[in-house]
Amino acid sequence: MRKQFRSAVFGAVLAGGLAVGVGVAVASGSGPSPAAPGGAAVTHWPVNAHGLTFGSGRDAVSPNDEPDLIKAIATNGKVGYVLRTDLEESPATPQQALGLQAAHAGRDQVIPVFLSDGVTKIGVFVITHHGAQAGHP
Repeated sequence: MRKQFRSAVFGAVLAGGLAVGVGVAVASGSGPSPAAPGGAAVTHWPVNAHGLTFGSGRDAVSPNDEPDLIKAIATNGKVGYVLRTDLEESPATPQQALGLQAAHAGRDQVIPVFLSDGVTKIGVFVITHHGAQAGHP
């Protein structure tokens, strides 16, 4: 369910960025390293002075591997980072997912964009949530 939500968020972000002129994700970063012993690849993210990792979410090998601060472009065109926790909503059931979808329908979600320090705000990133489509709850 989390992967589907992230796909929906990415789709909404991409569509919003192209059609409405809001922020879009940026693809760049350190990338995953070769598989570690045991077979799992590990991404080595830079770490800021506050202990937060930062980089592009596209370089993560899984949703659990994403950095604390994910690279994004603010509505003012500045490149910065959004907190991963500001993007995450992990419904446990389909009913919770539908509830979240209904709660967000027709509303913009405004997320602060920071420098890599995770403190200095440089803009906002907007996710546009469209209303329910015909034939769908």
